[in-house]
Amino acid sequence: MNGKQIVRLTETIRFVSILLLVYWIYDYKMNHGLGIATTFYHVILGVLILMNGILVHLIIKNQTSMFESHNKNVNRERVRYLTKILIFPLLAVILYGTNYYTKFQPELSDASEMSLYPDYQMTNQPVESNEVVIRDSMYDIIEKYKKSTTLLQPHKSEHEISWKESKFGGYPNMESFKEYPKCDVCKSSLNFVFQLYKKDFPEFYFPEDANIFQLFRCPNDKCNYFLKSSVSDRKMFHYYSKVNCVKNNVFVKNKNVSNNIEPEVPDCYLKPIKTFDYPYYDNYKEVDLAKLDEKFKYQLGNEQIEKYATKPQTKLGGYPSYIQDSYYLKCNCGRIKEFLFQFSSDERENSNENIYSSGYNGIHWSDHGIMMGDVGIIYYFICFHCGEKSIESVWDCS
Repeated sequence: MNGKQIVRLTETIRFVSILLLVYWIYDYKMNHGLGIATTFYHVILGVLILMNGILVHLIIKNQTSMFESHNKNVNRERVRYLTKILIFPLLAVILYGTNYYTKFQPELSDASEMSLYPDYQMTNQPVESNEVVIRDSMYDIIEKYKKSTTLLQPHKSEHEISWKESKFGGYPNMESFKEYPKCDVCKSSLNFVFQLYKKDFPEFYFPEDANIFQLFRCPNDKCNYFLKSSVSDRKMFHYYSKVNCVKNNVFVKNKNVSNNIEPEVPDCYLKPIKTFDYPYYDNYKEVDLAKLDEKFKYQLGNEQIEKYATKPQTKLGGYPSYIQDSYYLKCNCGRIKEFLFQFSSDERENSNENIYSSGYNGIHWSDHGIMMGDVGIIYYFICFHCGEKSIESVWDCS
């Protein structure tokens, strides 16, 4: 390879590297990185690795000696040029590679293909027989799917709860609003559901510029959104804001004139508890599910109800406690969204406890008083790669 070819090759590599760095900056700005198809990302990484390989080959073969100046400090001049031609492709490899291996998660065709979770800790307990060893090893399969979850557990309060607190119902923190929020379909004043402060729930997702999450609900049964056959529940609205809790805005809600207005949520304080959540069968990988079925058959089903059940209450993280068939939503970027939280009609701390009179159809399910369909649940999902804009909800009921 002659001198002109080497110069052209190194300059081309530098130019391509700079283009890829500019694209990375654009991609990160618009999509927080990895906003492109997985295959294209593999191609980019392959090109970068190839370019760096060519440069290393030239250096090893000493074919960059032609760039040395004829001054007294030849070594310094050689290092300067090698740094100049290597810095851009190396920087591109670091940025693309780090972004890929720290943020990318493979697409899931269904819930059974979910990856394992890091909060699982293997235990090595002494055993007394081969049967116990086999049994423990089978339960290890279940334990590796274990995820942390926070149950909010709202309890009705006899007194008004401050807008500075994480809570259900009552009057919310309105610092970031210019008026009381309305439904964007029927223009009804929304019912406030709950608010969570980052200081109280740091494990929950908050954008970098937010410290409060608030959930509202359209109370109007006659809202066109509610009347859609494919929806059949009231529209939900969520807001992230940055507040300082110094002075609140006090707004008067517009009176909702419909005859079918859902009652407002009463003041409820939270008794959050952190525990562990386990998935339904649909969330297990097929190979693990086959082993469990072979070993436990119906016995595991009984134990799942008591110990390994998916928590049905309102919760942050964990697994969605599907009432119907399980599914996960797909983000516009191509990734499968992750479960963020769920808002449940059933807040009984013990699902087997006696239900008492009052509430929906004479049955009390929750102190917050909201019944979604027939004891339904609203599930919220997010693509952590794309952030707040990707949050989406779906619901089902029995």
